[in-house]
Amino acid sequence: MRLFAVAAVAALALSACQEPAGVGLGLIDEEQSDPRVRVIPLAGLDTLQTPTIAQGFADPSPQSGISQSRVLAGSVVDLEFGDATAVAYIDFFREPGSTDGLVGTDILEAWVELDPSYVYGDTTTALPLELRPIQGTWDVDSEYPPDTLFTVGAALSTTEVTASDSLRRFDVPQAFLRANADLLLGDAFSDGFEGFALQVPEDYLPAPGAVIGFSTFESAGAGLRLATAEDTLVFALSEVFTSIDARPPPFAPTTHIPVRSASRASLRFTVDFSSVGVTPLANARLFLPVEQSLFEVGSFVRPAPSSAFLFGVRVNDDGDEVRDPPLGEIILTDEFVGVIADPRQFTQTVQRIILEAGDQDYDFYEVLPDASPVSLDVLPVRLPVEGDPRPPRVTLTLVGESL
Repeated sequence: MRLFAVAAVAALALSACQEPAGVGLGLIDEEQSDPRVRVIPLAGLDTLQTPTIAQGFADPSPQSGISQSRVLAGSVVDLEFGDATAVAYIDFFREPGSTDGLVGTDILEAWVELDPSYVYGDTTTALPLELRPIQGTWDVDSEYPPDTLFTVGAALSTTEVTASDSLRRFDVPQAFLRANADLLLGDAFSDGFEGFALQVPEDYLPAPGAVIGFSTFESAGAGLRLATAEDTLVFALSEVFTSIDARPPPFAPTTHIPVRSASRASLRFTVDFSSVGVTPLANARLFLPVEQSLFEVGSFVRPAPSSAFLFGVRVNDDGDEVRDPPLGEIILTDEFVGVIADPRQFTQTVQRIILEAGDQDYDFYEVLPDASPVSLDVLPVRLPVEGDPRPPRVTLTLVGESL
């Protein structure tokens, strides 16, 4: 009898998931007015430390590896989400034959040009950034921890950058240019020149400061420029890496979960589906109310992620966390609520969990902001408070009675 009931529910569930109701995004009052709707508050809300990729190739379509369209540099003080310091490392690609026939004395001046395209922190900050040569070797195929720092030489120049700037020029002094002209122009360039770092001075005290993001693509103006009497050579960015030292907030927030992208603080929670019983679903939806006021406080801004992803996580016998492919992409609605853009897969997953009476359930769920391009984007999910009619929750719209 049980087998027949489960088979019948599965058939109804498949039909229900194909209904238009399974893909709606509206925040409607069905939770209170529709007797078919069950509301399950999220439990165990907390952050989870998850590694973030902050390296890649400055190429919109690299042949190998991951494309990384931004690097970050700067330092910021943030009591709500934690302080952060970022160092940008950039290397360059030289077109074959582009320097044929040139000698060191042909280069009149050189500079790095980058386009500020992102800011986290005080938008009025004039951020001092030093240009330093990278010493030693590095490559994006290595699995660097997010806070890895490379060895660099003395500061070559210091440039102040603001969030409102367009292209910014970081000058390469004549002494460095003369000492490295043969390397920049010769056959040893690809293996011998490791690029530059952009970082705040060691004595810089952010108050509150900012972390600024720069576009890495040549189409956005990024590159190393060498000027001759006849022309200006442009070496496009190739390998890039952002080292991020992100610390947790000094005090645990009482109003929200401090989810932030490159700080590796994702959202963790559990959902107890056991009270629903074995029943077919029309849809399952996730609602994450977000504290809108934290995105902008005066001139201090914290960008919101363009999207995030929901994962189910199981812990194996060795204690390792195993993530299935994403259960859905989360976007912010106009009401500043995170919802799954297309809930069909999530609905089917929840239906399987219910049919198996929890046997295929996850140990917990994780929401991770999109990590590409690298950012400090925040998703401040509101903590539930007593009497809140719309806490972080999953809603299930049932097709019929439990079997």
